[in-house]
Amino acid sequence: MKYYTFLWLYCILTFSACKNNSSKVEHLSLTPSSIIQDSLFTQMPGALILCGDHYLVWEDPFNPEKFLHIIDINTRREIKAIGEIGRGPKEFITPVPIKSIGNKIFTYDLNQTKQAYYSIDSLLVMKDPFILLPPLPIEDCLDIVQITEGEFISTHPQNEQLFQWIHQDSTVSFFGKSPIKEKLKDYYNSRQGTLSYNPYNQKLIYSASLFPYIALYEKEGNNFQLKWEKISSKNFYEIKNGDIHFIEEALVPHEIILTKDYIITLQKEENAPTSTKRTTGIRDFSQVPNTIFVYDYDFNLKKIIDMGMPILRIETKGNSNTIYAVGIDLDFCIVTYEI
Repeated sequence: MKYYTFLWLYCILTFSACKNNSSKVEHLSLTPSSIIQDSLFTQMPGALILCGDHYLVWEDPFNPEKFLHIIDINTRREIKAIGEIGRGPKEFITPVPIKSIGNKIFTYDLNQTKQAYYSIDSLLVMKDPFILLPPLPIEDCLDIVQITEGEFISTHPQNEQLFQWIHQDSTVSFFGKSPIKEKLKDYYNSRQGTLSYNPYNQKLIYSASLFPYIALYEKEGNNFQLKWEKISSKNFYEIKNGDIHFIEEALVPHEIILTKDYIITLQKEENAPTSTKRTTGIRDFSQVPNTIFVYDYDFNLKKIIDMGMPILRIETKGNSNTIYAVGIDLDFCIVTYEI
């Protein structure tokens, strides 16, 4: 009897120890596994977009001529810079480029109803890469992702449901819970945030920009189902007479992506020391985070990783745990990490 009692206690203690160890968060440091570009000549890099298996595109939003730079990942060389700023038939006033399907970049304009693809395949055979599209109903959208050919999901600023789903036949439907449950006169500020979609596991994640709120949805058949939402117990805002007032600045992710196994957020650790690295320009990047937070798909924090340099942008394909990043190492650079 004593032997069985001892064995039972041993099993309980072993299980408890394993459980406690599994909940520990690893703190790691990483160095880049490769350098794609060691210097980007820009005042400030914009979006970083992975196109297919072979191309990276980085945006130069302050360049008055060409705002998209296309890089061959294998050769690590820039193929060409494309994209015109202006009011002409193939120009954008305020372009917003996003990841598309295949070797294309979808681009829309914040100040006009112009939308187009830039085709890398066309560019490679010396054809015009600009493909004008019929306007999609995405006016005033706060962020947008393409989920398959001809289908988009955007955050809607005013509809009762958070997301607008534009289908291939151009019909529109809505889904998703609002991050603010109370009735508001205007939902615009409360819905500012970041969207990311992984086509390989058909998961969609949304992260609010002005207060801690993250929600994960998964495509099931012809619908998206809410899997979970994470809301801070601390109040960062108050609502008076239907208006939202933010009473404290929140530490929220700068960016969020979905890899094969992880949800990864780009954000500063609480009470982390300020970075001293700067580029050779006049801009101060001392508040740019050095760390990524690595969660599993149930949003259990697994790792906090120091990337060895301030990181501005992160990107992934979705079927691996390789991430691409725009970092600051004296100059802006594009590097890869294996998570």
